[in-house]
Amino acid sequence: MPDLASNVVWQEILAETESGNIPHCRAIAAPAKYHQEITETLARKILGSCRPEHPDFLVAGTLDKAPNIELCRQLIADIALKPLESPRRLGVIMSADKLLLPAANSLLKLAEEPPSHAVLLFLMEDGRLFLPTLRSRSRFSTIFLDEKTEARAFPSSNSEWVKWLAGTRKSDVEAIADELESWTNYAVNNGKFTTASLLDRLRIIAGKKNLSAAMLCDLIILTLREDSNKYEYILDDLR
Repeated sequence: MPDLASNVVWQEILAETESGNIPHCRAIAAPAKYHQEITETLARKILGSCRPEHPDFLVAGTLDKAPNIELCRQLIADIALKPLESPRRLGVIMSADKLLLPAANSLLKLAEEPPSHAVLLFLMEDGRLFLPTLRSRSRFSTIFLDEKTEARAFPSSNSEWVKWLAGTRKSDVEAIADELESWTNYAVNNGKFTTASLLDRLRIIAGKKNLSAAMLCDLIILTLREDSNKYEYILDDLR
C-alpha cells in the first residue's frame, strides 16, 4: 500500500487546511491503517497540537468502534464550550461508517450548524456506509490507496462512449463496478475530484446490484456524458 503522503487527495486536504479553507464539517474515508495519522496531522494543523490531553482536541469513538449516542451527546456538549488553548475546537468522530442511527441522528444539527469555533471530522473506512444526511452536511473526500486497482481513463468523446456501450451492454454489473473504480482512480490521480466523487457514487450504486447492466449504463451516460448537475440528485435516491 502506498504512503499516505504521496496521495493526491490527502495533499489536497492538507493544502486546503494550510490555506485556512477549513470546512466546519469534514468527512474522510480512508483505509483504517491511516486513521490515526490523519487525525493527528489535522489536529496539529488546526489546533497547533495533537497531544491526547489537549483540551480542544475531542475524540469520540475508537479505530474499531463508533461512539454510542451518549458519547455523541457528550461531544456535542463539549464542543459547544469556548476553546481553552487554541482558536478552535476539533471534534473527531471515529468509525463514522459504523454509527448506529440514533447516534448518527444526534449529530445532524451539530454537523449542519456547529459553533463558529468548532470543526468536525468524521473519519471512516467505508464511505458507502456513511449516513447520507451526514454526508450531505460534510465536505466528503475518499482517499484511494489500493495498488491492486488500476487507474484507467474513462471515455471522453462520442465515439469512445459508443465503443464503450457496445462492449458493456452485455457485461455484468460487477464488471461495470470494477471499471467505475478504475475510472475513479484515474480521476483522482488527475485532480478531477468532482468527477471522482460522481464516479464513486455510481460505483456504490453498481455494487448494490439493484440495476441491470443496461440501466446502469444509461445512468452512467446521463450522469457523466450529459448534465451531471441535472441528474446528480438521482444518485442520492439510489444510494
